[in-house]
Amino acid sequence: MSDDRENFNPDTSDDVVFNTKKTNELRINENSQKTTEKNTSRPVHAANIKSPKKQDKNTPKLKNSAVSKKKLIVNITGITLSSIFIIAGIVLLVVFYMFTARINYFSIDNNMSENSFSNVSASESNTNEKSTDTYEGNLLNDRQILNILLIGADTRYNQDRGNSDTMILISVDTKHKKLKMLSFMRDTYVSIPGYGSTKLTHSFSYGGVELTVRTVQLNYGIQIDRYAIVDFNSFKGIIDKLGGLDIDLTQEEVDYIDWQTWKNHQADTRHELNASSYTYKPNSEGVEVANVHLNGRQALWHARNRGEDGICSGDDYVRTERQRSVITLMINNLKKSDFTTIMNVIYEIGPMVTTNLKASELTTLATNITKYLKYDIVSQSAPDLGMIGEDFTYEDYYPNGERLNVIDITDWDNFREKIADYVFGDTNRLKP
Repeated sequence: MSDDRENFNPDTSDDVVFNTKKTNELRINENSQKTTEKNTSRPVHAANIKSPKKQDKNTPKLKNSAVSKKKLIVNITGITLSSIFIIAGIVLLVVFYMFTARINYFSIDNNMSENSFSNVSASESNTNEKSTDTYEGNLLNDRQILNILLIGADTRYNQDRGNSDTMILISVDTKHKKLKMLSFMRDTYVSIPGYGSTKLTHSFSYGGVELTVRTVQLNYGIQIDRYAIVDFNSFKGIIDKLGGLDIDLTQEEVDYIDWQTWKNHQADTRHELNASSYTYKPNSEGVEVANVHLNGRQALWHARNRGEDGICSGDDYVRTERQRSVITLMINNLKKSDFTTIMNVIYEIGPMVTTNLKASELTTLATNITKYLKYDIVSQSAPDLGMIGEDFTYEDYYPNGERLNVIDITDWDNFREKIADYVFGDTNRLKP
């Protein structure tokens, strides 16, 4: 096939016109029409080879515009999210501080650590109080363990003081993920700064929470990071705010609550709970119990029960067990609650508690409360009744001619080591 090019001029435009020739005819069908196909071909010439198509001038502008829009959207989204987080954080802080502001804050001057729970110094503080059988070393502490002394008193902190019925060390142990309770027995014979040796419970009536904390630190060697006081009326109010307690009680325990309620003119009938109306079944220890719902007033009588008036058997050891069981039950009830309910409970019971926990510390505890509520709960008295003869004996002392039947620790140094293992470690040498 020949390819004739006419009038080729390299200076002409790309639209060069070429002559065409008629190509061979192809016969499609032998009986009929002939189809003539013209083969039009363009000769290859340098002038006819087009350079790569230039990009439209508008294209980069469109791409840049799209990129700018994406960046704008990202920036707006980032600013919006940041604003939401900032506003949410401010609201959360306001809410927590509003909650914590309802708690009665009362600072004490007893050389307690001023470090917060979130940043407790590793250095140990000294006590200048020294006497026979008192602790002469550095107070033991751990930045991962918050030790709060819970004091149950029959009066408010700013009124005339009575004895402290309850002294429980509550340790929030983030190292071993445990909530530990340690009841200091109120009849333990200890040295009280400025007052000599007598029962531990007297420290509160002598000098309030300040002297009580100093006495515990002086004798047991444990640094008390913070304290909390709940008086009897507050205790009743807290239980009522929680909706009461469902607790397993023996028939005589139910009857004791009815007896105290009637005796103290808090009910019109001798049998408000009516102990005989329940069905009692053996618990895991074989003791016949029934599940009884108590309001705040009734729960307080149960927590104070140590077997007076011959209505119910027991002693101060049994009473501390009852107190710890009530606290454990309250914690377990909170475990079943959602965060909003827990915050509402904290808000409601705030005015019923006096403490030197700072607002920032309360906020730390509140924000982590759902985590802490998942910790295992361990409970112990110091000393344990089963360690009689080893850790302590019962003795009679006559200071100022007054007979005191007390718990007399046989070896304070050994006893302190056992307490330290329990509070700061993961062992319990206080039990037999």
